[in-house]
Amino acid sequence: MRTLTIISRILLDCFIFSGFIKANDTLGFSYKLVEYFEVFGTHFLVPIATPLAMFICIFEIVLGFTLLMGSKIKLTLWLLLLMIVFFTFLTFYSAYYNKVTSCGCFGDAIPLTPWQSFTKDLILLVFIIILFIGKDHLNPLFGERFEKAMLVLVVIASVAFPIYTYSYLPVIDFRPYAIGKNIPEQTKGIPDELKYFYILKDKKSGEQKEFDKWPDKWDEVYDYVDSRTEVTMVRAKDQRF
Repeated sequence: MRTLTIISRILLDCFIFSGFIKANDTLGFSYKLVEYFEVFGTHFLVPIATPLAMFICIFEIVLGFTLLMGSKIKLTLWLLLLMIVFFTFLTFYSAYYNKVTSCGCFGDAIPLTPWQSFTKDLILLVFIIILFIGKDHLNPLFGERFEKAMLVLVVIASVAFPIYTYSYLPVIDFRPYAIGKNIPEQTKGIPDELKYFYILKDKKSGEQKEFDKWPDKWDEVYDYVDSRTEVTMVRAKDQRF
């Protein structure tokens, strides 16, 4: 049981990675939260989407580190359990009703389908249950004084990082429209059956418009907001019976 507990403890530190990836593009993660708010009819939360996105990133990173260090283990396990139960419900609802097509768990770095995300949450839930069973093996890795100092540094860093990426650009830009990438070039060669639509926001008026192709010199007039795909029916050519 001790070995299984240690393995689960290490694997659950993916919360640090997940929080870091989302904090790397805080604004992008806030857009994903807005999608969920619209699905569940909680539009009143839209104005706080960005600070809430930052809080979730900080929460995941700090919990991942407290689990890694073995600090306040009972509180850490209960918070992890409550969080993963909530996320499991959220991803199942999105997958079953096809409401949010990408969960945003790992941002643009590792895109997951709703069912993949739900499966991931179920696996994490199993690991957390294992930690509850074997919590006697979750000993602190450091002394109390060093542990507190590390926790303070982690909190400061996890707060500063999303604020920095919100104020500037992501440190590691996984977005399809990152600097140096030619968006129109990336869309060439897409099959006719799959059509892309681009949602752009007018820089002056703030109005959002949807286009089925990139306007000329679009970046001078618009800001990229989002994109969606649509499967179109294509008639077979020269089909004989």
